[in-house]
Amino acid sequence: MAKRTRATATTSTLARVNQTAIIEALRESGALSRQQLGAKTGLSPATINRLTASLIEDGLVVPAGQEPSTGGRPSVLLRYAGSSRLVAAIQLRAETVTGILVDFDGKVVFRRSVALGRREPDVPGTDDTAHDQDRQLNKVFRLFDDLIATADSMGTPCLAVGVAVPGVVQQPDGVVGTMPEFGWTGVHFGALLRKRTPLPVVVENDANALAYGELHAGAGRGLSSLVALFLENGLGAGIVANGELHRGARAEAGEIGYLLMERSSLERSYDARGDLEDRIGSLALTDRARERGIPIPSTGSLTAEDVFELARDGNSDAQELADEILDMVAIAVAALVIVLDPELVVVGSSFVGSADTVIPGIQERLRGRIIRVPRIEPATHREDAVLLGAAELAAAEVNGFAYLAF
Repeated sequence: MAKRTRATATTSTLARVNQTAIIEALRESGALSRQQLGAKTGLSPATINRLTASLIEDGLVVPAGQEPSTGGRPSVLLRYAGSSRLVAAIQLRAETVTGILVDFDGKVVFRRSVALGRREPDVPGTDDTAHDQDRQLNKVFRLFDDLIATADSMGTPCLAVGVAVPGVVQQPDGVVGTMPEFGWTGVHFGALLRKRTPLPVVVENDANALAYGELHAGAGRGLSSLVALFLENGLGAGIVANGELHRGARAEAGEIGYLLMERSSLERSYDARGDLEDRIGSLALTDRARERGIPIPSTGSLTAEDVFELARDGNSDAQELADEILDMVAIAVAALVIVLDPELVVVGSSFVGSADTVIPGIQERLRGRIIRVPRIEPATHREDAVLLGAAELAAAEVNGFAYLAF
């Protein structure tokens, strides 16, 4: 499983760390001379010359013309060969699975979405859950195969696949825990996908993928700590500490849907969903909307994003519900910030379309109530933030990136 690894003092690891610094400088700034690379990375000319030669030999870096001459010998410019290398990324959502092919410059070159359909109601005496699971898995498998075949047909074979799912993922095998939206529990998802291809396959929780993407190619670039909130059917948080994804002892770090919100929370037990998710998850919001006469989308399910949109359109009942959602989210953010003290909080999915009101709303609720109101920003890549985070995880598998601990 790809992750930002703490570098040891071995020569090979330091070389990979330094190569990673060169590649990321080129990804961020475009074509640079070796002298400019030295200035950006702090590496010596001898190290730059040796490592760029190796990167050119591996096809990761290519010449890109020359700097304008200032009287002396013009310097050769180098660029990252991202457009000639592709990875696939897949995101599972409640009723849809979306896949993209993305080059190493971050450009999406192909996209396909497939409807998974709603789960059928369980019928006593039948194995509906297994039938639903097989049907959904087969649709995911077909998309997975199609992405790899499409990359081949484009003449730029796929080099790795990143998959983001709305559930706890046990590493390194990619075993997915309970996902109420799908009725899956303990699915050996990574193993099933790896049977279909020799390519590296990374399976990760969607909030973790969001955090990883924002750390490497988004609002968190250059930081060593952040929290990424992902609110869709449920609520999760991806945590980055010391430049690395923090998953916890059982990969359950960031499962903030299980935060207990008040004293009465101790009067009941929680199974597939926790206290916070039972308040602002899609199922809870749909039930409360029906009670209050708030319109339900044709999908039959209401998300926080739907509530915010209705509130913007002037629905007073939706505005009241939106305020309740922000109250709950602000309490969750306060808990995360007090415990983790991150440099940044990133909000994604349902928050993004309403970031201009959601973010000030959260900050206003926290002002004067915690030590320091955090910097909060919307996910850089908006609706594609999780997908591109999964792509970054896949790209790290290909390049063997190594990062120094900050």
